This record gives sequence, C-alpha cells and structure tokens, in this order.
Amino acid sequence: MEGSFLVLEPRAYHNVSTSFRITNVSGSEFHEPIPNISERQGHGQNSEGVARPPDRRPRLRGIAGGVWIKSSLFTPVGCVTAGMLAGACPPADVVVSGINRGLNSGSNVLLSGTVGAAMVAALWGLPAMAVSLQFVGDSPMPWATASWAAVQLFPLLEGLRGRGPLVLNVNVPHIHEIAEVRGFRQTSISDFFYGRYLELPVESEDAEGRRRVAFRFVRERVPAFPESSDDGAIRAGYVSVTPLSPLVGRDDVSLAEGLSAAGLTTI
Repeated sequence: MEGSFLVLEPRAYHNVSTSFRITNVSGSEFHEPIPNISERQGHGQNSEGVARPPDRRPRLRGIAGGVWIKSSLFTPVGCVTAGMLAGACPPADVVVSGINRGLNSGSNVLLSGTVGAAMVAALWGLPAMAVSLQFVGDSPMPWATASWAAVQLFPLLEGLRGRGPLVLNVNVPHIHEIAEVRGFRQTSISDFFYGRYLELPVESEDAEGRRRVAFRFVRERVPAFPESSDDGAIRAGYVSVTPLSPLVGRDDVSLAEGLSAAGLTTI
C-alpha cells in the first residue's frame, strides 16, 4: 500500500478516524492497528493524574511509516472535517472511521459518531468505511481481528467512488482468533433498538435529596436476529458489511392532509 496517510484521533473518544490518500493498493500490509493515543495517555489528565483544562487545538503528533497522526478533542465528525479543511496534509481520497469499541448495528447507526464521521466523508464525495468491534463485558478487545477485517475490506472502497454518497458499515464479532471468523456477509440493518433492552434503576435519595439513575443493558432480553441482518451475522461469527447512504428521505409519506387540517400553507 503506497501513498500518504492521515490519522485523525479524537482524544475524547475511544475511536480513531483514519483518512488514507491511496495511490496504489498492492497488498494487505496494514495489519496492525495504529495505537490509540487516547487510551494510552488517558483523558483530561497530565502525567501526574492532575486534571488539565481541555485543549481543542489540533496537534500534529508526527509521522510513522508514512502515516500522519493528528490529535485533538474533536468529535469523529470534527476530525474528518479538520482533515478535509485544515490544510495540514494533502486532502484524503478515502476515509476509514474506527475502530469503535462496541457495535454500531441496528438503530445505533443513527446515533454513532463513528458512522457519522464516515457519513460526512461520503458527503464530501469520498469512499468511506466505518469499523466497529463487538464489546463483551470485561473480555479483552480483539483489536487485531477488527484491523484484519478492515484491511480485507479496504479494496472494496474504490468500487464505491462515483456511485453517490455511500458508506460501508462494518461490524466485527468479538473473536480473537482470525481463523475462527466464519467469513464476511453483506447484511441489512436489523431492527435492534438499544432502548428496548435497558433498565434504569433509581437509587434512594442521598443526604442532599439527589437520586442517581443507573443504565443497565439487559443482554438476556436481546432476541435472535436473522443472519441476513447485521446483528444476526455478527452473533453468528461473521463480519457484517452493510452499505449505507446518508441521504435517505421518505417521499412515499404524504403530509398534505395533515398540513391542510392544521391550516398550514402547502406549496
């Protein structure tokens, strides 16, 4: 893989948004994930653990193996925007956002900063991919598996160029041994909605009259999903690949009657 590379790291998140300027794709050389500086250094503290005020200025952290690494307190979307407009490096040809710590499947695609960063890149006219990795309790994250999956799928991005704003949303199962991944499946979005599987127990008032609400995800409530969906494929041991578009309207829904009944002018 030849060319210049840009890594934009949102330090406030466990996420790395990566932009690649590709001149030639000749193999799968990019197997190792770029270290996530945010996880290595901590958030909002100096080396002595003392809180420090936020510094939102982009920082050029250096070049390693042709990879430009920038760090800031931007959101993932802000990182991609900075990469396109800040002028610190050549404009990207392709954007890869992630690897996110946790799945972005089902309705989560509407809420995800990782997917949002790829969506913004697609609106810039760039082929884009969002990569997320299944999170399972206290089990160590198999980052190498997600990195491997991203490398395998990277060549598909060139085929998206010129086909309108499109994003490949990639979700990787929590599997440490790459040989145990069952394969790759193109999937649809499941009907998973996180809010259906939450409990919010409210604690008793403390001495100052405050009450604490805790969010608890009840995993045993989650139903089985068909393997043709993103959630079903992941849970069956496949890497899920879902094409998404950031521009989706519902022209089949007519509001004329409601607008008329409310006395609102229609044009």
